[in-house]
Amino acid sequence: MSLISQLADRATGGRITKRDFENRLERYSATGKSAAGDAESLNDAFLKSAGAWLTEGSREIATRNGRSDFSDAEDFLHLWQEPESMERALNQLNVDGYAILDTKFSLEIVQELATYFASAPCTLTSDQELNMAPEDRVVVDFENPLAVKYSVDTNTVLMNATVRKMLLDRGLLQIAQEYLGSTPIVDIVTAWYSFPTANPSHEAAQLFHFDLDRVRWLKAFFLLTDQTIETGAHVYIPGTQRDGGISSDLLAKGYTRLEDPEVEAFYPKESWKSMVAPAGSILLEDTRGLHKGITLQRDHRLMLQFEYTQTLFGHVPFLATVPLDDYQDEYWNAMKINHPEVFAALSR
Repeated sequence: MSLISQLADRATGGRITKRDFENRLERYSATGKSAAGDAESLNDAFLKSAGAWLTEGSREIATRNGRSDFSDAEDFLHLWQEPESMERALNQLNVDGYAILDTKFSLEIVQELATYFASAPCTLTSDQELNMAPEDRVVVDFENPLAVKYSVDTNTVLMNATVRKMLLDRGLLQIAQEYLGSTPIVDIVTAWYSFPTANPSHEAAQLFHFDLDRVRWLKAFFLLTDQTIETGAHVYIPGTQRDGGISSDLLAKGYTRLEDPEVEAFYPKESWKSMVAPAGSILLEDTRGLHKGITLQRDHRLMLQFEYTQTLFGHVPFLATVPLDDYQDEYWNAMKINHPEVFAALSR
């Protein structure tokens, strides 16, 4: 047994073997139906193999699912107008795990979405106990924020026609497909505000961690405010998205938040990449790698995020409660007809 497997066994109890994981993935691929324990098997498979089992599973899925022709999709964001910009972004994604795109979206879109989200219903995230029920919704209070994070209701995010055009942008669908190896499925659509706090928030992902959302996925972050060190820049450790990229000692701790000194013991701070960028920038990231948001010192940060995945195996789809037919604009309806697999996480 490898050192990684031995260490991960102590973190997971040795509950899963490679064949267990493969059987679950094969069953889901054949039936499209989840079973109890799928999410736990995904987590354990990553910890025991340092990502290798997930990578192998991803290759099988790519062979089975194939690709789509997105030439009918609208080039809303004009992402690849600079020669070879898509190739540069894809290469950096494969090597480092992230890419800040050459092209920015317009300040008109920044202002439109900032105005829209400012009056949207939100849920609160805090490390402190909140005097409200989980189902309660509030509008963001910029002067006296109630929590470190305000998450905009997902239905509200998707109700915005500009968000829907961005989500189905040809350039995003193309690069997601290239990175994943098969037709991308829209899995997460979310937006949130972050506010200053005295200490890094566990609940608001301000400590280092890795995501285990699916077998393979790609996230797109749209900056709706300037992102600086003082206003909560995102931090990523290049290369940690690759198989074996995360130290076995850190994997032995399980799927958990990590303090800076724990991470720095294996990855010196000079190797950390802070994503400082102006509003209108687009960050693509494989969040299987180690990452965190920096604690804000002033102002607020507003972010829109999409996730494209290769399969919905694992956790319950984030978008499963969003009605697919609520939005009746012509482009959305045409894409539903021509690319139904992209919409698999949305309810009918």
